[in-house]
Amino acid sequence: MGESILTSLFGFVSIISPLIIFIACCYYISKQVKADSILLLIGSGLSLVLTGFYSLLMPYLVRSGSFSMTQTTSYYTIGGVISFFSGMCFAVGLFILISNTVNAKKSFPSQFPPNEFK
Repeated sequence: MGESILTSLFGFVSIISPLIIFIACCYYISKQVKADSILLLIGSGLSLVLTGFYSLLMPYLVRSGSFSMTQTTSYYTIGGVISFFSGMCFAVGLFILISNTVNAKKSFPSQFPPNEFK
């Protein structure tokens, strides 16, 4: 009983950082709906779902004996492919956001102080 509670607690702790990133992406998309915000939201949302899948659902199903080893491996493979897709969406969205921010800084140089550390 105590081991099950401890395992669940560790599963919930691993969801905290993807949840914070997802909330930040929701806040960003509420301010600006653009391609970068949509990609960031898709990537962080899928990552949050997969973290819950890996941390909470799969350990429970494996412990209960619902899946054979072959089924478990196939579900982890499918999760890995989806995880790759979500990571790529987030990375592309982040790259677009950084690129737009750097280009905006170049077009309005008087609004930003000069970099003294060059």
